[in-house]
Amino acid sequence: MLNTLFIVDDEYASRLKLNQLISRLPGWRIDAELKSGKELFLRLSESQPDVILLDINMPGLNGIDVLSQLNQQHCNSEVIFTTAHSRYAVEAFNGAAADYVLKPISLERLQLALERVAERLRLQQAQTLPQTLISRVGHRMKNVKVEDIDAIIIDNGTLIAHCGSQTYPLDTTLTELEQQLPAHFLRVHRSAIINRFRLNEAERWLNGRLLLRFMYSELEVLTSRNGARQLKRHLKM
Repeated sequence: MLNTLFIVDDEYASRLKLNQLISRLPGWRIDAELKSGKELFLRLSESQPDVILLDINMPGLNGIDVLSQLNQQHCNSEVIFTTAHSRYAVEAFNGAAADYVLKPISLERLQLALERVAERLRLQQAQTLPQTLISRVGHRMKNVKVEDIDAIIIDNGTLIAHCGSQTYPLDTTLTELEQQLPAHFLRVHRSAIINRFRLNEAERWLNGRLLLRFMYSELEVLTSRNGARQLKRHLKM
């Protein structure tokens, strides 16, 4: 599951630089590039990202004013300032900013800031993630432990959780599960999510795909090309 970002900066060159850096960091997706605090609040009425990369010196509301309003509105997004001005750091941290990164921004410094935030998000997420999924067969229900799942696959129109030699039908969708499951569950195909902690082997296949095998199961899953790329980034292959 990818963490989402908004970039808020009035300078095109700065937005382009951040975009280029983030494209080199797995696990992050830019959902919006905005030029002002006004644009940010309009977009937040539609959706909230995990992280806002926020400039300070902008027309209209400056970054510190934006942070103050975000706090008043109880916005759950983490804020990382990306700015050329060091003098606002105390105000930023007093407003509970997650980090304060000075321009020119290096890949290493941005990665450190995002890794710190990602760890905080993981801890928050762990408190709300489901520990079990419910499988129903007829009038019977069974709790399936999330960490026992090797993969969840669409099979003849039915969503099936594979746990070792056992299989359990699920009454939900892969898209819903993709949002609910921990970050080590990866969508590797439009019809498959896998638990990378239970992977045993990834064999290179045709057209850039991977054939996946698991520690406790005879199951094999063939990724898409995009799914293979995402998995390689996570596994640092």
